[in-house]
Amino acid sequence: MRALCFAAAAALAQLAGAADLVHYRAERAVAGEIRLWGSPEDSALVALWDEGFRKFHPQARLATRLNGPESTLASIYTGVADIAFVARELRQPVDSMAFQWTKLYAPTTIEVANAGVRAPQLAANLAIFVNPANPIAGLTLAQLDGIFGAEHKRSAANLRRWGDLGLREIEWAARPIHVLAPRVTSIAALFFRRTVLDNSFKWNESLQELDDEEAALAEVARDPSAIAYARAGAAHGGVKMLPIAAATGSAFVALDEKSAADRSYPLSRVVIVAVDHAPGKPLDPRVHEFLRYVLSAEGQADVARDGAYVPLLPHDVRAQRKRLD
Repeated sequence: MRALCFAAAAALAQLAGAADLVHYRAERAVAGEIRLWGSPEDSALVALWDEGFRKFHPQARLATRLNGPESTLASIYTGVADIAFVARELRQPVDSMAFQWTKLYAPTTIEVANAGVRAPQLAANLAIFVNPANPIAGLTLAQLDGIFGAEHKRSAANLRRWGDLGLREIEWAARPIHVLAPRVTSIAALFFRRTVLDNSFKWNESLQELDDEEAALAEVARDPSAIAYARAGAAHGGVKMLPIAAATGSAFVALDEKSAADRSYPLSRVVIVAVDHAPGKPLDPRVHEFLRYVLSAEGQADVARDGAYVPLLPHDVRAQRKRLD
């Protein structure tokens, strides 16, 4: 599976115009440790970045502590790290609150990749799954809001039966929708709530929370009335992954490496690092130089080689490089 991810990401890098990415050129020589905290699941990518960066700066190296995501952001406001490889989105305001209390300004986040499609990382892209017997062809964000939510900032009303979604066949019109999801306090749910429910805290009153996404998809495979969201990489032959449309009348977009990279998939996610960049002051030169490497043709080739995430497209790289200044 990892080989397949690498092949797909490498092919994407070529198709997306990787030649348009800026090749890394050192602005200044750096030496010594650059302290990075993150998660063990990102160790392979971090090692590739370390190896690639040291080709240009032989006297520099990454000093990594990969304890997991919950302690990562704290490393930069307590001064024990220079870069927090958070990967998944920051939980607002919980994640950044302690940083802001300590520093009196917010952490600076930099996108370093797009979320993956098949990898098991916490920041993997999410997909919507139904039973293969379900004739539904795709769903809009508003329809997902109507299914999973109760306040409906996007949709007009509750959507609680498959007939509410346009399925008129006798065996489907009155069939209730059985909604399965991760715990509403999980990272996946926080992203889904922000993106689909438009930050509403009011979930479907009948939503069944499951800690195990494999159990959720097993239930979808068993129950033709069920729907669930989970990491795309959890997919198997017993479930159907639906394409998603951003709005009524928009094209349905299936999740793949291309739609993850160009972010046309409405549930696409990004992978971030966070740094302590005080307003009006330059970023630490070592950190600045290392992140310039990450946001270069060489650094994004490392992302493709690792295969867990999808490389950034050139216009996204340029936008993130501006955030370093």
